Amino acid sequence: MTTTTTLDIQRVSPTIGAEVRGIDISQSLSDDTIAAIRVAWLEHLVLFFPDQDLTPDQQVAFAERFGEVTEGHPVEPSLEGFKQVLPIDSLKDRTNFWHTDVTFMSRPPTGSFLYAVTLPEVGGDTMWSNTRASYDALAEPLKRLCDELVGIHYDPSYAEEIAKGAGQEWEGHQVTKLWPVEHPLVRVHPETGRKNLFVNPNFTVAIKGMYGLQGAGLLRMLYDHMTQYEFICRYRWRPGTLGFWDNRTTMHYGIYDYGAERRVMHRVTLRGERPSGLVPVAG
Repeated sequence: MTTTTTLDIQRVSPTIGAEVRGIDISQSLSDDTIAAIRVAWLEHLVLFFPDQDLTPDQQVAFAERFGEVTEGHPVEPSLEGFKQVLPIDSLKDRTNFWHTDVTFMSRPPTGSFLYAVTLPEVGGDTMWSNTRASYDALAEPLKRLCDELVGIHYDPSYAEEIAKGAGQEWEGHQVTKLWPVEHPLVRVHPETGRKNLFVNPNFTVAIKGMYGLQGAGLLRMLYDHMTQYEFICRYRWRPGTLGFWDNRTTMHYGIYDYGAERRVMHRVTLRGERPSGLVPVAG
């Protein structure tokens, strides 16, 4: 993709993450500016837009320039009056673990937009891991092994909530039961054609055909590898900052280190496709 628009971009780390400065995303941006943002997003994987003042409607409108917006979440209730916005409030929700959004569904979101509404005085940072770079850094025998494997993704706690009637609308249908889903361990990115690891500690429960200690040991090794410092950026939020990440080739961790102070974020996600890899998975 080529574009004539030049953005003011400052990298957050050598491997992942960049700030985009001097753009008011509450306004209607030109197609060329949106194209330039998408190019930067595919390169840096997570972009930060500081000093924004967004209503939920404006956050959704910005997200819609990059794809179809989903409902808020398959299980968690949406922001009252805004079914496409998920409130992440530390009074209830603390994402204090590595994960990739909603991989327990067959079509996880393409991307996520997280807007900082209320922040603690200190703490509450988020980390992202570049799972493309971590795949590239694997030894060749490990690459070949992972290329041929399938991960099983599931969330027992969400499955229990759904069984009790807490399922929300997702992709236009009410969620009434949660089944384990299969995704390739190595995903081929539909826009760049590059490979990345597509497992995460919170939702990947096993490797198909490699159960018990062997599968668990391989997953643990991959997680340790994926969370090495050279693959990670850590971002200090400020009120009014919006983060936009590629959910297909990252995982992230919202750090809970702020005690009883409150942290409120609003998340919007883009509808995704079934992850594609080098091996077939169950439909």
